[in-house]
Amino acid sequence: MTKSVPVRYPSNIDSIGIEIVGIASLPPDVKMPAGLSKAQQDAFLGEKSVYEPITTAQNLSLRWLVDELVSTLHLNSSEVHRHPDVSRKNATEASTALWR
Repeated sequence: MTKSVPVRYPSNIDSIGIEIVGIASLPPDVKMPAGLSKAQQDAFLGEKSVYEPITTAQNLSLRWLVDELVSTLHLNSSEVHRHPDVSRKNATEASTALWR
């Protein structure tokens, strides 16, 4: 946070997040270990699960929204990032999102 954007990626305090809702599930060959607490189960799912592809309707909506935000806020489209690219998240989250 001591560096200015674009030397660092923005954080929640100076960015806008767009949530694309999808289902995440474990791959067929991965099983949840027995005896994990709820927190451990959540961590396991977050690390091992795979998100479903973004739908065409979601991508169309995302493209429209990003275009509107870029235009209205006078942003450079290079300032739009997938969350897993700028912070720790599941790499499959929004991996099929297309806004450019």
